[in-house]
Amino acid sequence: MYRFLFALLIFCAVFFLATHYTEGEKLLLTLKHGRPLWVLVALGLQVLFFFNLAGFYHAIYRAVGVKESWWRLLGLVTASAFVGLVTPGGALSGTALIVADAVSRGATLARAVLINLVFYLFDYGAFCIVLLGAFGYLWSSGRLTTYEEVAAVLLLAFVAGQVAVLAAAVRRPEKLIGLVQRGVRFAGTVVPPLRREAVGERTAAFITHLAEAAQWLAARPHGLGRVVGHAFMVEALGLGTLGAVFLAFTGGVSPGTLLAGYAVGVLFMIVSVTPSGIGFVEGAMTAALASLGVPPESAVLITFVYRGITVWLPFVAGIFSLRLVKRYNVVG
Repeated sequence: MYRFLFALLIFCAVFFLATHYTEGEKLLLTLKHGRPLWVLVALGLQVLFFFNLAGFYHAIYRAVGVKESWWRLLGLVTASAFVGLVTPGGALSGTALIVADAVSRGATLARAVLINLVFYLFDYGAFCIVLLGAFGYLWSSGRLTTYEEVAAVLLLAFVAGQVAVLAAAVRRPEKLIGLVQRGVRFAGTVVPPLRREAVGERTAAFITHLAEAAQWLAARPHGLGRVVGHAFMVEALGLGTLGAVFLAFTGGVSPGTLLAGYAVGVLFMIVSVTPSGIGFVEGAMTAALASLGVPPESAVLITFVYRGITVWLPFVAGIFSLRLVKRYNVVG
């Protein structure tokens, strides 16, 4: 089974490379025309971005009582970013690697799921603060669009849903179990009775374990301090990367434009249906920068280079990280 999954990932990678090779070639040619120092700074900040992601997960692992080395997590987060980029499942496919790793290290499935719930809750929570600042700037300048508002509402609803699930797991797990079981019964029209009963029992057991893990974490909140720091460092490094790209090709950017351009790009990467927001982020980010006074040709260039760095660096790093994943037999 593991060899089949590994071969499937390689096929997806080859397909991605074949369909985006021209973009990668253009990116390399474009980088040559930028200021070399700031191009290197942008690339270096993206490397630090993945180092920070490994530290982010490492802090969560420690908070929930699962032992794992920082170096191994570095390989996992780069591999998961790669899988999320080249597979149709996007971020969910990449998250499966982290879940499988936690289980392989002795965690229950519920605790492994909790690790990723906490990651996305703090990651998106920190981004929402950045987003509020960016939207405040766009609103005050009269440039906030309806599609940006809708995308923000979708993200906030997702974060609110995560908070609700974790709160219910800690305070009222029996209510959460009842709600899910009603959902299972509602789906009973397409699920055979015996199968439906088995699904209901496994779901109740899973939520019970999730509640136990969430309550265990809630009783030890001191372990979340590092998690918060890494969450905000994600945003700082992302903003720094985009700022370095501006300095490399235009010589500078105002704080408001930088904040708004970054926030719109990340927002549509999160809510889009394509892996890493390919095809959606580019249009939304270019339009946002152009509306803020960046010349259209510069807006296209900045977006292309920024997206190129944040897409192709995970792709290249992921090729090597897959070997690490294979070595430790994470997938299987």
